[in-house]
Amino acid sequence: MRQRIGNLSRRELLKLFGISVGATIADQAAWPRKLEAQGSKITPRKTVRNCILIQNAGAMSPMETLDFKETKYTAKDLEPQKIDSGWYLSKTLFPRGYQVWAPKASLVRTLRGVAVVHFPAQYHTQAGRAMAPALVREIPAFGSIIAKELEHERRESDAFPTYMSFDLWNVRCPQIGSGMLPPKFAGLDINTASIFSSFGGGDENTDSKAVLSERWEALGRMLEVSPRTSAPIGPKAEEYKSSYDYAIKLLLDPRFKKVLALTDDEKKLSGVVTDPGNAKLGLGMLLARNILAADAGARFLWVSNSYNGGNGVFDNHTGLYDRSITRGGSTLSIYGSALRFDRALSSLVEDLATLPGRERGKTLLDETLIVVAHEFGRTPDMNPHGGRDHYAEVYTNMFIGGGIKPGRIIGKTDETGAKIVDMGWKFKEQPMMDHCMSTIYSALGIDYSKKIPDTPSGRAYEYQQTAPLGGPAFIPLTEINELYV
Repeated sequence: MRQRIGNLSRRELLKLFGISVGATIADQAAWPRKLEAQGSKITPRKTVRNCILIQNAGAMSPMETLDFKETKYTAKDLEPQKIDSGWYLSKTLFPRGYQVWAPKASLVRTLRGVAVVHFPAQYHTQAGRAMAPALVREIPAFGSIIAKELEHERRESDAFPTYMSFDLWNVRCPQIGSGMLPPKFAGLDINTASIFSSFGGGDENTDSKAVLSERWEALGRMLEVSPRTSAPIGPKAEEYKSSYDYAIKLLLDPRFKKVLALTDDEKKLSGVVTDPGNAKLGLGMLLARNILAADAGARFLWVSNSYNGGNGVFDNHTGLYDRSITRGGSTLSIYGSALRFDRALSSLVEDLATLPGRERGKTLLDETLIVVAHEFGRTPDMNPHGGRDHYAEVYTNMFIGGGIKPGRIIGKTDETGAKIVDMGWKFKEQPMMDHCMSTIYSALGIDYSKKIPDTPSGRAYEYQQTAPLGGPAFIPLTEINELYV
């Protein structure tokens, strides 16, 4: 009869794991101990307390959306509305957004990607740097860097991890973890397809809590017999224990129950009811809103617009304008995917603008920077299948709230969206996701010029690289200052 791990003696544990998982034990990489500035004098803005990054997985086509262009390929029913000088937005695709979030937004339209394949491009978005295979195991998500930097601001009452994500498991490049940093900074990813059925009810979910508690106990027992001078049992054991530790804290904290309390009207307005995807974008947005409102320690939230997995809902190589694509598969036509995105984002912005912040007289939107990010752009020319292919030369990200000046359009492309007419800032190099990351760091009060010199590889980890492996020859060390002026 199988015994629970909690009932085994230390001798039995040693015997069990020496046979079954002993081969997985490896030397633990030394945690970095030093932290240095790179030499440039950087004064972080510290304009916000929180950040929500929305990952539009698959790369939304700019020419129909955030860099609207009327060309021979453009559908005739998009009803472009003027938002600001040089910015038009489709009323058909964004029936709420052109009035709700667009007037509060600013754009960076001249971003350059480093890859035209989804996995390394999504990795770049999450790590804030080009993928270098030789260093991939030690590179943390930049959300983990945020968690590390904000650790000193955590209060004893904070039960939620600083870095949390929603449906990041469901994209082509899932959560990359904390790399060389301690596992407690890895972040906690929530599955919107299962979190409510597992933990959203009342006493009927005590069995789920008991199972989670037992697993947490089992990992603790495993660590009892792990050599203290080397890695714990299994290379991922510490990460699992850290995740379960946070999960236990969440379940025992009454604020978590309130986070999961969503009304039918809220779900309807956020598009949850009509969302055909397995991962509901509206649920991710609503949970992000509730978690910030709970003020329980979470400060950096990553919402993945993942839909049904794969490359992402916006990966429209075929049928970009095909209204018959309403569900199934991993993509929707632009009519379905844009409307789904618009409902969720509009509700989030409206709610944050009405909820009180921590400081008197401020709203949560005042205290939160929202970033809508993509891994690359889409080709200006349509392919023979009625879709647009991958395009790294130029794409657009959007910024809302948190001190950003509304109506700033950084950079300009030509009439097709293919070429840059105006870079939009003082550097000759294009801005990149690296600079979006530095903008987030600065807004949260983090010096993006810092570096960690004592890494496992011996190659210093720079918060923002200037001469990266696997990337361009040079990247200016800067945030995107033009968003504020």
